[in-house]
Amino acid sequence: MREAMLIVHFIGLAMGIGTSFAFLFLGIASSKMEQNEGQKFTLNTFALAKMGHVGLALLIISGGYLMTPYWESLANTPL
Repeated sequence: MREAMLIVHFIGLAMGIGTSFAFLFLGIASSKMEQNEGQKFTLNTFALAKMGHVGLALLIISGGYLMTPYWESLANTPL
């Protein structure tokens, strides 16, 4: 089960980081458009933000699950 959660964790990481890179490049592309067309394009790209939120949720949930064997020892040795 640990391997499956590691895969889910890395998928969440890729979705979260990928969304930020996508917004970076789409913002650059929209800045090169005309004012009205760029605003319309930017509003259409915000549907991509949901993918980032799902990726962040997967990252947090799977990270919490992967930390379950270490919760007891975390209080004794925080490093």
